[in-house]
Amino acid sequence: MKPKALGRRQFSIGLGAVALGGFHTAQAQGEARIVLGQSAAFTGPAAQLGVQFNQGAKLFFDQFNAQGGVGKRLVEIRTLDDGYEPERCAENTKKFIADDVFALFGYIGTPTSLAALPLFTQARLPFFGPFTGAEALRQPFNRLIFHVRASYYDETALIVRQL
Repeated sequence: MKPKALGRRQFSIGLGAVALGGFHTAQAQGEARIVLGQSAAFTGPAAQLGVQFNQGAKLFFDQFNAQGGVGKRLVEIRTLDDGYEPERCAENTKKFIADDVFALFGYIGTPTSLAALPLFTQARLPFFGPFTGAEALRQPFNRLIFHVRASYYDETALIVRQL
């Protein structure tokens, strides 16, 4: 099966589905903004991934917001640096949960995403677009995780097929 790239329209529909999906944080945030929390490496060995992912997301959401956002609600990304350290990521995730963000977004890497997994699952907080292909975030299925990249297995299968 050939994986499909996630385009802007699909991303917008996915974000809108999350926004309208009845998660407990939707009402808590009021009408003004949809706040996404991003814990990522902005320092340390994976800093380039975190910085580039964040810059790309900000470009997208700036344009998305200029077009009216989600039902006239603008999307805001709040970022915290975890330096690609699972313990720091867990603390950042706890802070985002306490701050009642709408969803977690754009976490970079497997070890940090796995550190956040029990926290966002317990809080019933959507985890959107993690930058990892780890199977541990796919099996067992978790309805709170919204992947926008292929699994490592799928990536490897396609690489081998190209040889």
